[in-house]
Amino acid sequence: MLAMENLVFITGGSGHIGSRVIIDALQAGHSIRAAVRSQAKADRVLAIPSIQALNPGKKLEFAVVPDLLVDGAYDEAIKGATHVIHVASPIPDAHKEGESYQTTLIDPAVKGTLNILEAAKKAGSVKRIVITSSVVAIVSWKDFTSGETGGTAFNEKSRTSFAPEPYDNTFEAYSASKVAALNETEKWLENQKETNSFDVVNIFPGFVIGRDELTNDAADARRGTNMVVLGPVTGLEMSYTPGASVHVRDVALAHVKSLDPKIPGNQGYLLTSGGLKGTHWEEALDLVALHFPGAVKAGTLSNNGKILSIPQKIDASASEKALGFQYSSFEEQVKDVVGHYLELVAASK
Repeated sequence: MLAMENLVFITGGSGHIGSRVIIDALQAGHSIRAAVRSQAKADRVLAIPSIQALNPGKKLEFAVVPDLLVDGAYDEAIKGATHVIHVASPIPDAHKEGESYQTTLIDPAVKGTLNILEAAKKAGSVKRIVITSSVVAIVSWKDFTSGETGGTAFNEKSRTSFAPEPYDNTFEAYSASKVAALNETEKWLENQKETNSFDVVNIFPGFVIGRDELTNDAADARRGTNMVVLGPVTGLEMSYTPGASVHVRDVALAHVKSLDPKIPGNQGYLLTSGGLKGTHWEEALDLVALHFPGAVKAGTLSNNGKILSIPQKIDASASEKALGFQYSSFEEQVKDVVGHYLELVAASK
């Protein structure tokens, strides 16, 4: 195993956000132990071009943790870690029709997070845990999906209460899972404040947009949150979508910057671009026409779909100031994810 000094333990490293976190953490000089469910997932991460270019060698190792939800799941893998980045959490695709949302989304989100907190306490070497939360953990489902907040601007200090089943759809249930995980984390910290030796930072991103180097197939690139951009520009008609987005590079950078003790702990940082204006998803069509006219002319991008934005008033300015960088524009998000999609289309021919 890697040396104990400055070792970052990362969960969820085989996902869109987590893999980018590994890249940024390596670039920042950290040694990493990443928890994966199988060796196959570790091999997939190692095959990422950006990671191969870094040639991390012994700076990156993997711990196979097949079931993240059993008691003590992380106890062995976390030993010696000085910092933790906990990205792993169920995504909406984890839910199957007919199953309980409580079982597929909410319980795993809470249990996985509490397992990390308990494991860190047992390890005794951890100084800080950075947890990937979401903007939907701090803004109520009603506010996030109606856009009618009476002029209220939400920020990293906003909180909302957990709403139990039934839910109208999977995204509502996913939002409830993030609320539950955050609220239970803060409750755990309050109960442990007299004996706890580490602090916690929560990261609250909007819809995460940007190339996913784990994807080498154009069809796969249209899955997940990137679909909100790629759907309309490839001709699909999308439903109303809350206007809050952030570049995946900014999300990863925020996690890695939050390892620095100069960044205040025991609080959260909000990641949404565009200021109080937020994201207007419809603008992706104009941006594609501007930056990829050849692909539109050739028909590779039909660029004739539809999407309507639900206005959001989210103030991330304090988080930008605390983290020390400005979040990338929606234009940069679109250029990155569409550019990657076109690369994958070209490679398939």
